[in-house]
Amino acid sequence: WTLRWESELQLDEHVELASFFRNTYGPTGAFNAKPFEGSRSWAGARPELRAIAHDSNGVAAHMGLLRRFIKVGEVDLLVAELGLYGVRPDLEGLGISHSLRVMYPVLQQLRVPF
Repeated sequence: WTLRWESELQLDEHVELASFFRNTYGPTGAFNAKPFEGSRSWAGARPELRAIAHDSNGVAAHMGLLRRFIKVGEVDLLVAELGLYGVRPDLEGLGISHSLRVMYPVLQQLRVPF
């Protein structure tokens, strides 16, 4: 796993991630792969931090993080939205999702309740 701020990613990395998402989300329906056409590596809100796992075949898994505020009563509460989760289809069922604990120290560092 590598942790990458969105501002650090280069165009070739966005292209690789877009392909990963098309291949990962595409089998669930063409509509789900559509946001990742070309070099767009996000759907909806763009993450600010990404956890990306690579192996010899390229991107193996991904999770994005976006901080935002929600109103709870009269208090604005900082939360982290974890999304854009995917595991390459050939790796599904191998327990790779457990390794996403790599995000926990980041959440603590950012002082985001989880």
